[in-house]
Amino acid sequence: MNNNYSDIKYNIVKNRFHHNLEADFGCVALWKSARPHLDEIRKLLNENFEVLLETEIEWSEKHFHANAQRLYEAPIYVGVNHDKIHSSHSKKIGDNKFILFVVKDVNPNYTYAQSVSGKVEMSNLNIVDAKYKVRDWIAENSDEKYGVHSTNNIHEFFFQVPLLLGENRFIRLINSEKIIEPIISKDLEGAEGWESYNDLFKILNLTTNYLVQRGFETLPDENPEMDIDFLTDNHQRLASAIGAKQKKEQLYKGFVFIKKQSISLDFRYVGDKYYDVNWEKDMLQNKVFRNGVYVPREDDYFFSLLFHAKVQKQKVKEKYIGILEELSKSLEFNWYKTEYLKDDQAIGRILRGYYQSQSYVYENPIDKGVFKNKNVIKLLPFVSTSRMKRSFKSKVKNKVVMLLPKKFIPVIKTLIGK
Repeated sequence: MNNNYSDIKYNIVKNRFHHNLEADFGCVALWKSARPHLDEIRKLLNENFEVLLETEIEWSEKHFHANAQRLYEAPIYVGVNHDKIHSSHSKKIGDNKFILFVVKDVNPNYTYAQSVSGKVEMSNLNIVDAKYKVRDWIAENSDEKYGVHSTNNIHEFFFQVPLLLGENRFIRLINSEKIIEPIISKDLEGAEGWESYNDLFKILNLTTNYLVQRGFETLPDENPEMDIDFLTDNHQRLASAIGAKQKKEQLYKGFVFIKKQSISLDFRYVGDKYYDVNWEKDMLQNKVFRNGVYVPREDDYFFSLLFHAKVQKQKVKEKYIGILEELSKSLEFNWYKTEYLKDDQAIGRILRGYYQSQSYVYENPIDKGVFKNKNVIKLLPFVSTSRMKRSFKSKVKNKVVMLLPKKFIPVIKTLIGK
């Protein structure tokens, strides 16, 4: 198994949740208000886990607020200079220096738990319980409720620790190597932009579940089009891993500097209706690792590119014509002909047949700026009219039942149908 974020899977055996790594890992950060409790926190962690690293992290003043935003998966907006970024998390962090522990847990206790933010997610209760115990200690002597931070699960660990410590230290730690390094002076990876595409994708492979939709043929060496179109299951985690500046009203769009060049970014994500939601999930599930970059499987690439070229673009790009032809030959799609790209009806029938076989449906994307070729779209399967009618009827019924006195409910139910 590769040691990449998207390789981690959960399963359940005898009512216990497990992931497919040999051991679990977590990081615990002691913010300024936790410093007085360092000795007892160290004792607690050593009693319950194997401590692989204890170090003092020092962030630069320049990137302090941006680092905090990225670590907590909060947007950094386009048009805001670094010296103007202010993170709401800076108060609880308190300082640009903090203590970081990385721990190994050979007997994790995973189940769903609710975080302070209200998120209900898979969590290692051993680490979560230790965090809350420390927070109680801190709260007894200060007004700070969140003086200690920890990862709740293995995916958070894979997101945060490579950014905090870099790829090399992270790989050593998940191989259970103890690291003696009292002070590490560094910002999050990519704080000053990325020196190369290789550097970027090495971190993305560790920290996020993504694929590059198209235009990946020259990656990770070059990117002549100066943009990257991603598909992911968590667009904010991906944007924060990259260190992207995001558009305030369109968080799924932004940019980042790579090789000192501004690169435009699109973050398409599961549920945004850019593709059918099940197709988005399938593409991420089926993705393949090519030259250090996750890309669609050949069949997903063919049909998604065909859809993009004929539904989401006014005109088919010249380079798409050649790519589709090569893919059709490789996949032995003898029924496909390049001249069909000039025929909306022919492409509509092909895409309709594909949608029907996969039980996909067309919906208008959240991004209103996406072009819509109605001549093709009208041939695609939609959410069934009967299903929409049933949903509307159900909403009306529930609203009426809520508003009317109880004695009228049986009569109204009879009139509108149960």
